[in-house]
Amino acid sequence: MELTLMSIIFILIGLSLIWLSIFGSNVKIKESSSGTPTDVSDFFLMMIYKLFPPIIRRIFLFLLGLGIVIGFIYLLFLEF
Repeated sequence: MELTLMSIIFILIGLSLIWLSIFGSNVKIKESSSGTPTDVSDFFLMMIYKLFPPIIRRIFLFLLGLGIVIGFIYLLFLEF
């Protein structure tokens, strides 16, 4: 049951990232990359995200959201 609820929450987060990448304004997309990196991989992802133009940022957000949705749908099906 916990895996189901966690999967549903992360699927909704992934869908919101996809929604932001398609319909979000440039200001909201720039704000989504603000913050401090917590580890080395987060640092490199943040640097890559800040170096690319906005269209690449939108594609990156879309692919990240799609990956989250597909991954947790797969986990959801593994439970049943």
